[in-house]
Amino acid sequence: MPWNEPGNQNSGDDNKPNGNKPSSNKPGGNKPPEFDQILSDLINSIKRTLGFGSSSGGSGGGSKNGQAPVLILIIGLLGLAVYSSAYQIDQAERGVVLVFGDYSHTMQPGLQFTLPRPFAEVLKVNVDTIRQEDNSGQMLTEDKNLIEIDYSLQYRIDEERVNDYLFSVTNPENTVKQVSESVMRQVAGTRTLDFIINENRTAVNLEAREEVQSMLNQYKTGIQITQLNITEVHPPSNVKEAFDDVVKAREDQKTYINQAKEYENGRIPEAEGKVLKIIQEAEGYKASIIAEAAGKADRFDLLRTQYELAPEVTRQRLFLETMEGVLADTSKVIMDQEAGNSMMYLPLDQLMKNQPRQNNSDSIDLGTTVVRPGILQPNNSTNPDSKTTRRGRGGR
Repeated sequence: MPWNEPGNQNSGDDNKPNGNKPSSNKPGGNKPPEFDQILSDLINSIKRTLGFGSSSGGSGGGSKNGQAPVLILIIGLLGLAVYSSAYQIDQAERGVVLVFGDYSHTMQPGLQFTLPRPFAEVLKVNVDTIRQEDNSGQMLTEDKNLIEIDYSLQYRIDEERVNDYLFSVTNPENTVKQVSESVMRQVAGTRTLDFIINENRTAVNLEAREEVQSMLNQYKTGIQITQLNITEVHPPSNVKEAFDDVVKAREDQKTYINQAKEYENGRIPEAEGKVLKIIQEAEGYKASIIAEAAGKADRFDLLRTQYELAPEVTRQRLFLETMEGVLADTSKVIMDQEAGNSMMYLPLDQLMKNQPRQNNSDSIDLGTTVVRPGILQPNNSTNPDSKTTRRGRGGR
């Protein structure tokens, strides 16, 4: 716009090239502007740029139209700053916040805010993922046996020490590998081969895991050990056959021990049952003998009472009962000579048939004579000159 057009505030003499300059003829015309004046002019300039300043005429409207892109740019920058400062942290993650490259704090799961880029940076780390390290190596036991141990290690990042995992060590995975191998060598070197191979392997696993966790905490790795297992223990390949034989012998030993225990558990109750049966039979026999003796004593008391009342009759009855018992199983026939010369019929066939059969194996040693049923034999050991006398059945 020409300097002399209407609407220009700098018209007249003041619009001359030197109109805005203070006159050199005025006192103090060569003084520099005050600091307050400079600050006020700067604030007014910013207000006019953002469209808050007041202006008149057509030139003011053109100035506002030129300031619209600036406003859009400023709003865009503000939106970008808000967007770059918001972070969504998943449940399995933790966010490590770096402000100007230094650790500030750790974000928990959820929507979190921090300073926008490039002032702050957020590193997301998954703390729920289980990582596994499989390794093996030859180690020397306390009893100087060379063995090869295969083991498996599982670990994850400790959610309370994520910053240690990121910044304390250069390579956490390699640190875990070296620490676990060192601990396994230490554990194997302080234990015998039988202690590691046999049923104590669980205790070895627990001790090794605690030692690995302790060393990792000293190094501030931010790693938490979840499990450590010795998967296999075997000797080097050149002595593997002999080692397998020893292992098989140990297994056979355990098998035989288990079989012996099973046999023991089966025989002991059986023997206890037999003992109980014998004891019960003995108690029953004892009770029967006592009862029989008591019955005989009672019968004798009754017989004594009858004998005191009628001695002769009782004596005759006892004699007859005794002879009846003695002659009941004999084949002899007693005949009364006083009966006369009458002929008597003897049923010899029935008598022979009713005679009880005796066991020839039963014998009685009388010292000088051995008596068997139907045979009378002298004892040759005491009297070699004695003769054998056979007595037939029914002889006198």
